[in-house]
Amino acid sequence: MTPSRRPSRSSQGQSASGRGGQRSSVKGTSKGGAKKGARSAQRSSRPRPPKETLELLVGEPAHGGACVARDDNGRVVFVRHALPGERVIAQVTATQKSLAWADAIEVLSASEDRVPSVWPQAGHNGVGGGELAHVAPEAQRRWKADVLRGQIRRIGGEALADAVSDIGGVRVQAAPGDTAAGDPLLHRRSRIELVANQDSNAGMHRFRDRVVLPLKDMPLAVEEIVDVGLFGPDSPWRHLWSPKDRIRVVASNTGDNRVLVRTPQGLFDAERQMLEDDTCHWRIEVNEQTFDYRVRMDGFWQTHREGAQVLAQAVSDAAGLCGGEKVAELYSGAGLFTQVLASQVGEKGRVVSVEGAEDAVADATANCAAYGTVDTFVGAVDEGAVTDLVGELGSAPDVLVCDPPRTGAGREVCARIADSEAARVVLVSCDPAAGARDLRVLTESGYELESLRAWDLFPHTHHVEFVAALNRR
Repeated sequence: MTPSRRPSRSSQGQSASGRGGQRSSVKGTSKGGAKKGARSAQRSSRPRPPKETLELLVGEPAHGGACVARDDNGRVVFVRHALPGERVIAQVTATQKSLAWADAIEVLSASEDRVPSVWPQAGHNGVGGGELAHVAPEAQRRWKADVLRGQIRRIGGEALADAVSDIGGVRVQAAPGDTAAGDPLLHRRSRIELVANQDSNAGMHRFRDRVVLPLKDMPLAVEEIVDVGLFGPDSPWRHLWSPKDRIRVVASNTGDNRVLVRTPQGLFDAERQMLEDDTCHWRIEVNEQTFDYRVRMDGFWQTHREGAQVLAQAVSDAAGLCGGEKVAELYSGAGLFTQVLASQVGEKGRVVSVEGAEDAVADATANCAAYGTVDTFVGAVDEGAVTDLVGELGSAPDVLVCDPPRTGAGREVCARIADSEAARVVLVSCDPAAGARDLRVLTESGYELESLRAWDLFPHTHHVEFVAALNRR
């Protein structure tokens, strides 16, 4: 195991140049090629058949932002932009064997939970990232609770579902500041990703499509981003990017230059002045203690303006540290949890962490520099990493924290966690299906579920986060 200040413990994956050469885009100019091109042009000019429409009674929500329905032939149809109990006219957008996907284009009988969309451009034929914009905020949380509960039962199994029920079941909480009646939950996202269309207007891809739709506005972004004026043909930013360019915008919550905009032409502040330092400054409070972080603009940080503080507090609560413990952390990112954990184990404890992204580990090292009991490592987060961290500690961890990406930790890593004999495991998950799989492995490998808390940190999308605490039997 190698500390971040020395070479990594394993390779960081292929570089861009190591993914294989691109195929040549040069086409032949033979007569045969010309005839083929002409035939293609003729085919593309033919009118396409009208898309299939269905009248459907909408059922329960499914993982992914759609609801389940069945057509007159019994075919399962996943319907977006609908709500359970509604009767809708839906337009089929894709089919695969006995399944279909569709968008609701007319509501014949509306749910009481339906509201006018807070982001119409994310509706039918619109951009992705706002699939629940037509759902009242409280109903969004019920939707997500239903999905999480369903995934726990279907993927985690009956035993896990019973264990969750025994500790109070599933309830999805709102983030602090998101509970006021009538609050549409706009302006929560502190980071957005954009693409320039062919006219150099900033926009986003149409859902599951390569077409870039120009945005009129971005109501889900924090006010600091909205005020920059990125959107529309009159935007003063348009000369700073070209068609197909990707644009990243981050608004941190403390420090100077809170809004940073990165385009292929460079890094800019909110006044379009070029910068060199891409550091974002963040501040959270956990257990009435303030923690400051410096994270590169391209590094990971929770999108919701309160997300980092919510999850750091939740991990602190779940870990239950009193001082002097040995803690291992998988997928440590820029050290959000690492710094909090280090403050709680004190001088007699120790925290060791591993993360696959070298830049993130460099940020974590800097963020935890004040604590002499922390060792941050860079390398692949796999079964070997678990073994290495336990070896660094010299014995089984008192607490092991695991915050994997959306794909989850996986069966092999969870099995190795169980083999480590960690007395307590804290699992952070941003995907109900992957989280249910990981919990199943852990509970079938000697751990008992103590708590499971979930939050809606992605309003108007189907995403949900949960933090689970497990004790070794």
